[in-house]
Amino acid sequence: MKKPGHLIICAEGGIQVGTGHVMRCLALAQSWKRAGGDVTFFVREGLAGIEERIRAEGISLETLPPETPPEDHGLSAEAFVGPVLRSGSSLAVLDGYSFGAREQAALSDAGIRVMMVDDYGHATDYPVQWLLNQNAYAMPEMYTRTKVDTRLLLGSAYALLRDEFLPWMGWKRSITDRARRILITVGGSDPDNVSEQILDSFECLDHKDDHRDLEVVLVVGGGNPHWDALLAASQRCPVPVRLVRSVQDMPALMAWADVAIAGAGVTSYELCYMGLPALLLVVAENQRLIAERLAQLGIAVNAGKPREFSGEVLARELQALIESSERRRAMSHRARELVDGLGSERVRAALLDRELRLRLVRESDCRLLFEWADDPAARAASFHSAAILWDEHIRWFSERLQDPASVLYIGENAAGVPLGLVRFQIKGDDAVLSVNVAPGFRGEGWGRELIGFSTRSLVRARSVRRINAFVKPDNQASVRLFEASGFRRAGKERVANQDALLFSWEFGIGTQHVN
Repeated sequence: MKKPGHLIICAEGGIQVGTGHVMRCLALAQSWKRAGGDVTFFVREGLAGIEERIRAEGISLETLPPETPPEDHGLSAEAFVGPVLRSGSSLAVLDGYSFGAREQAALSDAGIRVMMVDDYGHATDYPVQWLLNQNAYAMPEMYTRTKVDTRLLLGSAYALLRDEFLPWMGWKRSITDRARRILITVGGSDPDNVSEQILDSFECLDHKDDHRDLEVVLVVGGGNPHWDALLAASQRCPVPVRLVRSVQDMPALMAWADVAIAGAGVTSYELCYMGLPALLLVVAENQRLIAERLAQLGIAVNAGKPREFSGEVLARELQALIESSERRRAMSHRARELVDGLGSERVRAALLDRELRLRLVRESDCRLLFEWADDPAARAASFHSAAILWDEHIRWFSERLQDPASVLYIGENAAGVPLGLVRFQIKGDDAVLSVNVAPGFRGEGWGRELIGFSTRSLVRARSVRRINAFVKPDNQASVRLFEASGFRRAGKERVANQDALLFSWEFGIGTQHVN
């Protein structure tokens, strides 16, 4: 089985830059590590909160001394090329606006396969293997100066979400008649103290006495230097405000809230995933296209730039959202459709040349599934190992297609070649999974990809909380597969009068809430 190797991530972060580059790369690092690979982060020294978070994930971290004046957040090529080369890794990710064509070429020319994470085409050239732009506005026309074989990973399907969002995959938002809970999150640093401007805008709400039932939670990032000013602002705000610092369970806060006021950065796609209607502020110029595109899609309100900030305008837009459940419901639905939470898995799969697309089984797949199921290895792994008759298969296939409790996915590689089947049989909140990798693709890691993508897709589409799988005790390949896919051993059962190992994966929802 092809396993991930050693991945190097070079990401910018700091008071002026914020933490978005690091946090989205952390999502990729988690996916890489979960698949059995090793990760090393390179960041500037002095970012205590970021360093602590990375180390808490069990990820290696190397801090690089700044070689430029403090006001310049960039890292020169000399600062990171040497450490990357000494690491012995052949794969590196660059995420930051100081990483231009020169830095990309320095690594690529040294034989390193490089992925550049880019938001708006800031470099003159992209001499890299992969180019990732996870934004909803990303288009190929933005990147005309790439290598012939550069793989473009464009759009919100590749939005990188951290592992803490995974348990919320099957969660459904309830839209209240009137929004009461407001979440404010501007970013990890907020150097211009936009958060205070937002709090002061609550003075502009019409009939402030009618809004005494509002609850506001303001997330103060670990790099935010304005705690005292925000505390004072919260005390003079006409609605109750609670400040929370260095939040570890952001999804729970997003689930708690009815509306968000946020910076239009990486957090925008987390809000989409959680289906949380939002007013987005363009805190930095590179966020402008995000706010504009999400507003065009009817997902969020573009609240403009802080330097053009108007408390009256923000209060008016917020009040409109508070009072319109129909509008919030539509925004939430569109947001959930845009971001499905599989972006980290898609990017990791692309780096491993194991890109996978799922589709539902069609009537024309009947013969293909018969050939896969009739393969000797598939029969040996099955609890019903007798040879399959064609007439029996036709009857079984027809019944499965007509059964609303039966879901069958076929996985295809980037070339559109079918490479395996995953079948779910649903009963209540549970589903039983069976997987069959096509004979020509076994031993290459596709089983894990099929299980990972299909389980997450099923939970998003259906009300399933637990997925079970049964494995013959002597089938060590399947045992290793389910263990590597995040399933836990949950005991022993009897299936078709045979001993079976039960593997289970529960999609529980976090319980942290703000009172």
